[in-house]
Amino acid sequence: MIASGDIPQFPERALSSKAVLYRPLQDIDIYVEDEGAEVFYTELLKRLVGLDARIAAVIPLRGRQNVIRQAQEYSDSRPALFLVDGDLHWVAGLSLPSASCLYVHPCYCVENYLFCERAMIQISVENSGVLTEEAAEAQLDWSALREELRKLFVPLFVEFATAFSLCPEIKTVSRGIGCVLRNARSGSPPTIDANKVIGVQEEVRVAVLKQVDTTSYNRTRAAIEAQIETIADPLDAVSGKDFLVPVQMFAANRVGGQKVQRRSFVFRLARHCNMQKLDTLREKILEIIQPNKAMEATS
Repeated sequence: MIASGDIPQFPERALSSKAVLYRPLQDIDIYVEDEGAEVFYTELLKRLVGLDARIAAVIPLRGRQNVIRQAQEYSDSRPALFLVDGDLHWVAGLSLPSASCLYVHPCYCVENYLFCERAMIQISVENSGVLTEEAAEAQLDWSALREELRKLFVPLFVEFATAFSLCPEIKTVSRGIGCVLRNARSGSPPTIDANKVIGVQEEVRVAVLKQVDTTSYNRTRAAIEAQIETIADPLDAVSGKDFLVPVQMFAANRVGGQKVQRRSFVFRLARHCNMQKLDTLREKILEIIQPNKAMEATS
């Protein structure tokens, strides 16, 4: 029975059936983890495939494990793709799930694709209304911001991934970015406190060493550091959703002079970001729909 004022929701077992509603409008059914991310995710994928495929909406399945399970059980002839974030599994170099219609983002999460200077310049110009792109670029100082985040957040996520590998019950990313922010003056965007970052790293390290020996800890940590060194962009090992997007919001507030709302901001990032990092995902989508396209062409 639905309580007064509650909004009816699809039961979890029926979520995948929502795709049927969109099938006349799209060439492939795409399933993702999180509810609330559908609009920006759809915008990102529409830009990615352009005129080569029709995508009307993505279907959230309320969690990583639901997406993986349904991908591994999927046997319909209808083209479908199930998308999951890399998460700490990917950062730590752990075994990743597999299925022919499952795609694991080669980064911490889908929001990592939105960490983009071009998008930030565009949003800053739009927010300000008086800044030129050149002025916005100078005020953002993207190279300096990237370097600061690399120095602070990459070692933090090495520590998080080490803890996840050895003692997954220890709280890590779920702490959120608030645990490393300096109290801001009223009206000023928050800033990252380097001492707090170091403090969280040490707290996680001590918690791990209470449960495992030093040799195991050092060996695991070194392997994860080596794994991250092979990544083209080390910031892909940092949670875009929980850490990089908030930092981008702080920068947009500072440069554009206008406080941004997260959902609107993320959508605008998806509309303006560079798409180069998504090339392999584009190839996967087109590969899956190709047999159907060929059948339609000959029918």
